[in-house]
Amino acid sequence: MSQRRKNKRLPEPLARKHRARKRLVQALYQLHYNDESVSSVINQFIEEQDFKKVDMAFFEKALRYIAANRTAIEALIDPHLGREKASLGAVEYAVLMVAAYELSQSIETPFKVVINEAVILTTEFGAEGGHSFVNGVLKQVAGQTRPHELGV
Repeated sequence: MSQRRKNKRLPEPLARKHRARKRLVQALYQLHYNDESVSSVINQFIEEQDFKKVDMAFFEKALRYIAANRTAIEALIDPHLGREKASLGAVEYAVLMVAAYELSQSIETPFKVVINEAVILTTEFGAEGGHSFVNGVLKQVAGQTRPHELGV
């Protein structure tokens, strides 16, 4: 990878959303392992993390929606897993939840951006090779939620 490509920065609005996605994955991971309310996790994140350069509105809206509509989000993901959900890492599943939320509820964000962000987050936080699995699942979810963008 060239040095120029490596140092390329996202425009600030996109960077703010990327940071929000990172925190969403972390928050969903925390909710997976701890019996806490969404409100308490949001408050904890605000107290303990710097949100000055994060799209806070997106973070909070997405986390509340995912928690309240978990069954519907899982129904988008689970048929495409090709394996038992229990065998999947919590990070990979959290990334899938965030991306499925965006594919179904944030239609202003192109599906390719959603999938690319999910792959980046899985590469950064997930198991080795998990990004390929996440990419494959999300392409199927995108086909279901955004057939017009895929030309299906």
